[in-house]
Amino acid sequence: MMNPLSILIDALYPKRCRCCGGPVNGGRKIKSGGVSIVCGRSTGFFCDKCAGDMHPIKSPLCTVCGAPFPDGSGDDHPCFDCLSHAPGYTAARAALEYKGTVRDAIHIYKYGRLRAMREFLGPIIADGAGRFFPDAEVAAAVPLHRRRLAKRGFNQSLFLAKYAARTLDIPLNLDGLARIRYTRPQVELSSAEREENVKGAFAVARPEEFRDKRVLLVDDVYTTGATVRECAKVLKKAGAEKVYVLTVARAV
Repeated sequence: MMNPLSILIDALYPKRCRCCGGPVNGGRKIKSGGVSIVCGRSTGFFCDKCAGDMHPIKSPLCTVCGAPFPDGSGDDHPCFDCLSHAPGYTAARAALEYKGTVRDAIHIYKYGRLRAMREFLGPIIADGAGRFFPDAEVAAAVPLHRRRLAKRGFNQSLFLAKYAARTLDIPLNLDGLARIRYTRPQVELSSAEREENVKGAFAVARPEEFRDKRVLLVDDVYTTGATVRECAKVLKKAGAEKVYVLTVARAV
C-alpha cells in the first residue's frame, strides 16, 4: 500500500514515460517480447504502449550465435560465419532485438546511469536464463576496467547477471573474470577494430572457480560479439566446460 506522501508526490509530479513523455499509469503486468513486464507506477519508466514496443528474436535462428534468419530459411541451424569461424562460446542468445524501447532502456541504464532501470531489464534477462540456459552452473558478467567502473559507478552487466543467477539458483562469480587492459568504448569502433580493441583485454583470476563448469556469461547487448568471444576464449582456456552468452538484446 502506498503511503499518503507517495500519493501526494505522484499527484503533484506525475511520472512520465522515458520514451514518449506521456503519463505513466497503472502498474499492471503486460506481455512483451514473450516476457511479463511490470509497467506503470511500480517502475515508473515507460507507459504501457512503449513498454509493449519490443521485438522478440524468433526462429529460425543460428543455433550457435543466435542470429535470426529471414523467414522461410528452414529450421534453426548454424550460420555460415559460425561454421567458418567457431566463436569460442557454446551458444549465445538474446531475448529481444536491439531497437525500440529496449534500446532506449539500455541507453538510459548504461549511459544515463539510472541503476533503477535494472527493475525493467532484469526480468528480461531472468526469463532468458530460464528459457535458454537452464543447465548453467555458475554466472559471470562481462567485467569493466576499474577506470571505467570508477567513472560509471556500477557495472550494468553485473546487476543483470544477479537476476540470471537468482533465477537459476546458481552462484554469481563477482570478480573471477577481470578486464586487465583499458580499452576504447566498442561503440566508437568498426567490427574489425572491435576485435583488435579487446584482444588480450580479459583474464581469469582464479581458474578453479570455472574449471569443468557450464558458465553463463551475461552482458547487456550483443552487437558484433567481439567482447563476449574474447571473454569466452579466456574462460575456456581456464577450463570451463561450456560458455553460454546471454544478453537482453542483440543488433540484427
